[in-house]
Amino acid sequence: MEQQQAQQVEQQLRQNWQQIRYQILDLFAEVSPSDLDFARNVNDLVERIADKSHHSDRYVETRLMELVGVGGTTAGPQGQPFGASRGPQGGQQARMGQ
Repeated sequence: MEQQQAQQVEQQLRQNWQQIRYQILDLFAEVSPSDLDFARNVNDLVERIADKSHHSDRYVETRLMELVGVGGTTAGPQGQPFGASRGPQGGQQARMGQ
């Protein structure tokens, strides 16, 4: 994924994680909530989804871009799991819902 696109997708994912993660789980039934919550960045997320769902990276990238739409140009905190991006309770709530 192009760097600017990856940043835009990652920002939207971090801002709307709770809503988008359920859409991802519906779209890719083979993927578990922990696969999503522990992804460190958008490229890691794409790789995890592609590996579990047996779709190509490009297919997964395209679906994620469709889910998040076009966003801003700056990314959120990189290297932090998506499930933890909502503060101390964000990741905990996500994992408790499993």
